[in-house]
Amino acid sequence: MLKKIFCLALAAVLCCTPVLAAPAPEHRVAAKGAILYELSTDTVLLEQDADMKLYPASTTKLMTALVAMEYGNPQDVVTVTRDVVDGLYEQGSASYLLAGEEISFMDLMRYLLIGSGNDAANALAIHVSGSVENFVELMNNTARELGCTNTHFVNPHGLHDEDHYTTARDLLKISLAAMKNETIAQLVAETEVVLPVTNKHDRTTTKYTTNHLISKKSAREYFYEGAIGIKTGYTTPAGMCLAAACVKGDYTYYSVVLGAEKVDGVDGRFAETIKLFNYGAANWSQQVMLSSSEPIAEVPVRLSADQDTVVVRPSENITAMLPNTFETGDLKLDYTLEEDVAAPVQQGDVLGKLTVRYGDKSYALDLVAADSVERSTMLYVLDCVTGFFVSTTFKVIVAALVALVVIFVAYMIFINRRRAKRRKNRRH
Repeated sequence: MLKKIFCLALAAVLCCTPVLAAPAPEHRVAAKGAILYELSTDTVLLEQDADMKLYPASTTKLMTALVAMEYGNPQDVVTVTRDVVDGLYEQGSASYLLAGEEISFMDLMRYLLIGSGNDAANALAIHVSGSVENFVELMNNTARELGCTNTHFVNPHGLHDEDHYTTARDLLKISLAAMKNETIAQLVAETEVVLPVTNKHDRTTTKYTTNHLISKKSAREYFYEGAIGIKTGYTTPAGMCLAAACVKGDYTYYSVVLGAEKVDGVDGRFAETIKLFNYGAANWSQQVMLSSSEPIAEVPVRLSADQDTVVVRPSENITAMLPNTFETGDLKLDYTLEEDVAAPVQQGDVLGKLTVRYGDKSYALDLVAADSVERSTMLYVLDCVTGFFVSTTFKVIVAALVALVVIFVAYMIFINRRRAKRRKNRRH
């Protein structure tokens, strides 16, 4: 139940997450799809074809890890079956598991996320669900729960299939969900894994992370200070793929790069991710979008001898992650004000409503009086008297009196006519 609540909340958050700036030409990402997101402020800083369906390659294993941790038992010992390894060693990375091998669930998770083992993905899938097909159904169900509207999986490892796809935006949702799991977050930050001795392997083997952002061992030029994960991917159809995260100062950045290329020896998924992180750090910061001291409008006030208007201001500061080029003049303000305000007015009294729009994001808050306004006793008494004479009560009283007068006059006419008739009858 908690998992479903989290998934629904995450979906809602990301579906509504604003895009405050489109990528400028100088920040064009050399990839088919990309997105940059800041976690603490829940802000998409840059996106490029983020809803294009693309092949995820081994970034698929983030969803595999999520489902395995949700439905599996970390204390289990897994027995590798023949269908785990059939046909995999000729395709992509593997942990070289052997049929009949007994290995712990958590060691398989390490092989999956650190060594990117396709056979580890199959082993977890079959152990958890009985078959790859059943496990994939859980993967697609979880994707829907996370709000991934353009994602479909057909295997747990990410080897190419025309019907196996996602988008940069959907993979961001999966990445955020994966990093919410403390075990997964810890594993994707590790730089190496030692494959233990098993009943089928009589010596240990060390495998190193495929994410060069977090390790200096094999590609020092891509090491990025503050990187905390999370998963690489590559197939020829998919290109170079990377879901990544880093912490810089007070901010936590997540990025997804899909369909990058390797040009002149430069691995585009790492190079472009580094550019994205640097772009976010250099060009965005948390700022006061609109100050609570900012005067917005004036509201007419009655019954004050000193002033006939009061200034209204926002009830609180609006703070957001904004481009450093932001100016208050970029905001769009819509407000409604009270039409009849009588003194006394206390500072902070709500006198209107304000909607602030910037890009695709909007904020709603109260407009409050910037100062207090005292009431004039003389004007108040005069208003009460004047108000009485125009009030419904006064009109009712007047109408009643008029009615009584009419009735009285009619009654007197009736009486006078009767008396006149009696006098006339006496004469005869």
